[in-house]
Parts: sequence; C-alpha cells; structure tokens
Amino acid sequence: MRAGLTLLCLAYVLSQFFRAFLAVLSGVLQSDIGAGPDDLAFASGLWFIAFAAMQLPVGWALDRIGPRRTASALLLLGGGGGAILFALATGPLHVSIAMALIGIGCAPVLMASYYIFARQFPPAQFATLAALMLGGGSLGNLVASYPMALAAETLGWRASLAGLGAMSAVVALGIWVFVRDPERADGDGRGSVLDLLKIPAIWAILPIMFVGYAPAAALRGLWAGPYRRMSFR
Repeated sequence: MRAGLTLLCLAYVLSQFFRAFLAVLSGVLQSDIGAGPDDLAFASGLWFIAFAAMQLPVGWALDRIGPRRTASALLLLGGGGGAILFALATGPLHVSIAMALIGIGCAPVLMASYYIFARQFPPAQFATLAALMLGGGSLGNLVASYPMALAAETLGWRASLAGLGAMSAVVALGIWVFVRDPERADGDGRGSVLDLLKIPAIWAILPIMFVGYAPAAALRGLWAGPYRRMSFR
C-alpha cells in the first residue's frame, strides 16, 4: 500500500500542477493558437468548475466502486486524455475542453487518499497523513513555474503537454495496480451532504474557504508563475 499512496501523492502533484501551469504558457499560447488572457482565464475557471462539480459523484464512487478504480479511471481518461487534447489544441476552445477534462481527472485524487487514510489508519494519524499529502502535492505548484517554462522553451509546449499526458496515464495505471481498496465498513454507512451540513463547525469553515482560497490561487496562477520564470533568467 505504500507504493499506492506514493502514486496517489504523485497524482496530487499533477493535480496541483495542472491548476497553475497555464500562466507560464500564456505568451506562447497566444502567439501559436490565439488564446488570449480572457481565454486562459476562462479555461482555468473551467478546471475548477469541473473539479468541484465532480466531488459529489466522486464521493458516491469512492463508497461504491472504491478509490482504486475511481482514481485510476478518471485520472487516465480525464487527466491523460485532457493533456493529450491540450497538446493537439488548435484554438482556445480546445484548451477550454482540455482543462475541463483535466479537472475531472484530478477530482478524485485527494479524496481517494483521504478515504484510504480514514478507513485504514487510526483516527489520530489522519491529520498528519493529510498534511503530508498536501505538502507533497504542493510541489506541483513549483513545477508549474520555471520547470514548465523551461520545458516549453526546450521541448515545445505541445511535446511538454504530451509528456504530461503520458505521465498522467502511467500514474493512473500504477494506481490501478498498487492501490488496494479498504474493506467495506460494517453497517449501512449511508449519508449525504445534508448530514455534513448539520455539523456546526462546517458553517464556520465554509466562509473561510470561500474567501481564502481564491486570492491565493489567483496570485499563484496568474502572477507567481511568470514572476518565478523571470526571476530565473
């Protein structure tokens, strides 16, 4: 299972990467396929919309299908397929569709990890394991800046995206092979989002997340990437 969790962490690195890498490709995408800032902002927004919209279906699939099949199938088809479509893009519409697919592919990765942590490890270890997953996955933010810019300059952005598609597919297949689904819990185990909303603490956390993540994501995706790229020159 250690190999499976490592692969899920790599998948989460890809998830963090895909939500931030567009910034360093803005210039070349505008010159090559006419994708301006508005087009890239729209495409980036589609990634987050698709990612968020998939959380309820992902929760259902984790309970009934298991994290192994859920994460591997969506990452393979959405993440790998979306990156390949991006590599073949000839216009802004293709980029938008590709980003939506990638958002779908990345949607189950973190939740699959949390599902395994909650079901196979002591409750006292959950926060530590979740923090390690988040910390490791944050490396994707760093790779999305200068390393991606360097790859686009040396290999070309199409070859770089094709490589990312292949990498996503390999990680997805690795998840299929090495991840083991936890045993089903005893009892009915049914619940819904409404049950979560009955927890008072949720109502204090939701507004913090609503206003706290957007500024950080915007700075990281639209400003930090180009800044890092220029700082390494």
